[in-house]
Amino acid sequence: MPPLRVLPWISRCASLALVGIVVWTGVGCRYIGQCRKSSDESIAQTRQLALQGKDAQQHGRWDQAEAIFAAAVVQGPRDERARCGYAEALWQRGARDEAVAHMEEAVKLSGNDPERVVQLGNMHFALGNLDRAGKQADKAIAANRELPLAWVLRGKVLQARGEFAAAQAAFHRALGYQPQFPEAQLALAEVYRQEGRPQRALATLQALEASYPPHGAPVEVLVPQGLALGQLGRHADAARTLARAAERGNPSADLLYELARAQLQAGDATAARLTTLAALDRDPGHARSRQLQAEIASLPATMAATTLR
Repeated sequence: MPPLRVLPWISRCASLALVGIVVWTGVGCRYIGQCRKSSDESIAQTRQLALQGKDAQQHGRWDQAEAIFAAAVVQGPRDERARCGYAEALWQRGARDEAVAHMEEAVKLSGNDPERVVQLGNMHFALGNLDRAGKQADKAIAANRELPLAWVLRGKVLQARGEFAAAQAAFHRALGYQPQFPEAQLALAEVYRQEGRPQRALATLQALEASYPPHGAPVEVLVPQGLALGQLGRHADAARTLARAAERGNPSADLLYELARAQLQAGDATAARLTTLAALDRDPGHARSRQLQAEIASLPATMAATTLR
């Protein structure tokens, strides 16, 4: 036992220590409170930036969206919405590898949310990485078997591998969960067309067109419909349908070529020649249009003078 005269010193030390603990605790509480407040503000700012980025994205202002999402990622590096938006903006610009890296991070931050997993899988699919895309589809389906997007991704992978029957089953599964699903309906119609079943393709596309307002079907629906009509030998109908598609904005050389070919098969060589010239004006090096131009030039004058009825 220490001498009695030492006890007051020990007592004073204990008192000072206790005061120190109380002071530190008070400061610590205030500091933690400030940190929490600062953290909440940072989260709110990140979410606000993500909303601004999404708005720019939806209005097609991709450069602005990329800059906003980049700032959001810096502000909140663990915010999965910011990461996802940034990945989409990078992808739009063509920075594909960087976009995939950020989408992978978004998937992790989301806790492997199946919709984010499908987004990553679609990126791999677009890059031709079928194995990786297929794995993401399986992963998403395992997490949510009723997610139509996941079944569509699986179907696209199977279709790319030439497994048409399995691809059809996947697309039908998607449509079972979401009957009006243009991406699945378009993909299913293309499988039918690839299999040489244009009547089934046409029926699928006509059902899809009926879901739009009158004359409101987009190019993505009209073009495959025109191709299916052509496979069925209904060339005049094919030409009319493809002409409707070409009237929607800025037609590609490929679309103009398909229209010209349909016009020629329908017996309107004059219209086909003019459409072919328009395709070559769009892309002077378009090989199929040049071949079609040579074919039209070799036709007898009597046929070249016919018109589409």
